[in-house]
Amino acid sequence: MKLSYRLLIILLLVGMGLVLMAAFFKVQRYPGSDFLILLGLAIQFIAGVLVVWKFANGLKKRE
Repeated sequence: MKLSYRLLIILLLVGMGLVLMAAFFKVQRYPGSDFLILLGLAIQFIAGVLVVWKFANGLKKRE
């Protein structure tokens, strides 16, 4: 599967949405908010690493 920047940005946005939803759950003291925060941050981290990796590979091909 070829990773596009569009897919990676969508993945980042999904992670941000999960973190925002988890923050709302945390304020309302709903169960599961800790898990949602960790899941959202993990998705953001993975997407961020993949963006940097894809960008670095693009630079390598240009040289």
